[in-house]
Amino acid sequence: MSIDIRRVIRRLARGTAGCLLGGAMMVPLGPTTTGQAVDQMNRMSTRPLPSADPRPVVRNDMLWVPDRVIRVPGQGEALVPGHWEQLTREGRNQVPPLTGVDTSTGAVTSFPAGTYPPPAERPYGP
Repeated sequence: MSIDIRRVIRRLARGTAGCLLGGAMMVPLGPTTTGQAVDQMNRMSTRPLPSADPRPVVRNDMLWVPDRVIRVPGQGEALVPGHWEQLTREGRNQVPPLTGVDTSTGAVTSFPAGTYPPPAERPYGP
């Protein structure tokens, strides 16, 4: 059994020595000259930068409506958070269900999803 262990250790040592010698042959031997160092620095500093992925394309039928304060009939004003609205072919906006918060009392008002005119033309509502 001790002979088998010696044989395994000997094979392992030979494999390790072979890997070390193979790696040493890949390293250029000899001193690096100043010219080589300057050339290497120039190559590293003038290489092209990696390009960034293009920005995602925003769909043309979507419109971002930022946070805004709207009038709520019979209640006062409410802050509606920013949201995306989908434009319809009729020139109206499909609005998701929204929640507005009264700026003075903190009361919460829910607005149902629906089709509304463009934000600038809405007298009240989402």
